[in-house]
Amino acid sequence: MTTKIWIAVMTALSALYLGLMLQRGIVLISDPNLLVKILGLALLLLPMFAFWAIAREIGFGLSSERLARKISQQSFDQLGLELRPSGRATKESAERAFEQISELLQKDETWQNWFLLGVAYEANGDRRRARGSIRKAIELERSASA
Repeated sequence: MTTKIWIAVMTALSALYLGLMLQRGIVLISDPNLLVKILGLALLLLPMFAFWAIAREIGFGLSSERLARKISQQSFDQLGLELRPSGRATKESAERAFEQISELLQKDETWQNWFLLGVAYEANGDRRRARGSIRKAIELERSASA
């Protein structure tokens, strides 16, 4: 729950900052100097891109959390991840889990297996591939629900 509060606070602060950038952009556009107008236009475009990026990340987080709640605890247990006191998986157990879920994914390409592959990638420290696998799981789950 504290993570969600932190995300809400950071999003609110980002929205405040982006709102101020929009205001500055509008002020700069009203200046007669062409170079200042271009700078003002850039200040209007940057907040739009930032709002899109923030919305996309929040949507990914909510969707992945929904899938994590939907998948059974037994599926997580089958990975056999041994955790250190810090909560991170040991390298050996992470590699075993990755090999196990990779073989399972070759046999049955379900959203659950793609999600577990993302968990295995994350346990191995490959965050980029983990996010890609979880995005694939979200797509598969949405197409299965439709």
